[in-house]
Amino acid sequence: MPTVALLCIGVHFVATRVPRLERNEARRVSLAYRAIAEYLAAHPETADYSGARKVGWQHANRIGEIPWGRVEGDETSVVWCRLADGRYVSKTVETVERFNFRLVFYGGGGVVAAILVLLTAFGVGMLARLLRERDDFLAATAHDLTTPLVGMRYAIGRDEEEVRRLNERMIRLVDNVKDFLKLGGRRRPPKPAAFDLAAACREAYAIFREDYLDLFDGRDVEISADGDCTAFADETMAVQILWNLFGNDLKYAAPYGKVAVRLSAAGGMVRAAFVDEGQGMTKRQMKRAFDRYYRAKTVMESGKGGFGIGLCTAREFALAMGGDLVVEGNAPKGCVFTLSLPAWPRRAEAAGPEPEPQDVSGKEG
Repeated sequence: MPTVALLCIGVHFVATRVPRLERNEARRVSLAYRAIAEYLAAHPETADYSGARKVGWQHANRIGEIPWGRVEGDETSVVWCRLADGRYVSKTVETVERFNFRLVFYGGGGVVAAILVLLTAFGVGMLARLLRERDDFLAATAHDLTTPLVGMRYAIGRDEEEVRRLNERMIRLVDNVKDFLKLGGRRRPPKPAAFDLAAACREAYAIFREDYLDLFDGRDVEISADGDCTAFADETMAVQILWNLFGNDLKYAAPYGKVAVRLSAAGGMVRAAFVDEGQGMTKRQMKRAFDRYYRAKTVMESGKGGFGIGLCTAREFALAMGGDLVVEGNAPKGCVFTLSLPAWPRRAEAAGPEPEPQDVSGKEG
């Protein structure tokens, strides 16, 4: 609105003031030439030419009874007048410069208008970005808090140790939200430590186990580990990624076939591959799977909830910890989401003596 108001004021000023300024400028130029003509009539000896009237000399005005005129050029102009004896005299002078108000105001006004429009667009863009960040924060908070709440619902009346562990996760998530606010909308940096990725997978699976058992007629998801899978990463972030992967497989893949998690270690990384036999994804869908707010058409048509930020946030966490989260096809059907994190031995040499890895699961899934 301020930009529109300023533009309207500028247009009104140009439309009303510029013509008046141009008329005043024309009057000033005419008076300057008239002064030269008056001097020429009083001192004809200063003339450059004396004789008959030349072709192209147009009458401009009169000084008393003496007609005079001018022929303007780019750099020099001719001022002439007729003397009382009928002779015409003229003098070549420097052309009186005109101030181009139209160019200045139209050109300058256009530049100012463009700047105002750009500033407005920049302001609107910043506002949209702030609103988007606010929505991202609210959606991410809802997404991060929903999973442990669901787990707590299933844990009520069961193992007290499991309830205690879920409460600790909730406290960590709330602390992450507080850090998010303190850092102005930025995620806190990871706090790496050694932990057993296989045990973390079993802990994350425990939240969803009852639902998986219902889908698989009492058969558990197969979680297998090939060798030592001790990771050196932020354990809370890693568990949030695992929650997301288990939740996605439960919603979109488990209804169509079995799901397995295969853990391994190689090349200084530990990996958790979520292998499913679901509907699968096209190459385009796999390419955009980690884009913020992206949801495949089949997912939207399924009517299942989601913000389209879970996988995006999960991959951001993985990259922040020095790992990655990728997806590929699982022939003949389904997908494989693979989480990779730095292995503990790779960091142990630089970090000092190796601490004892902690089993965060409490029990087998």
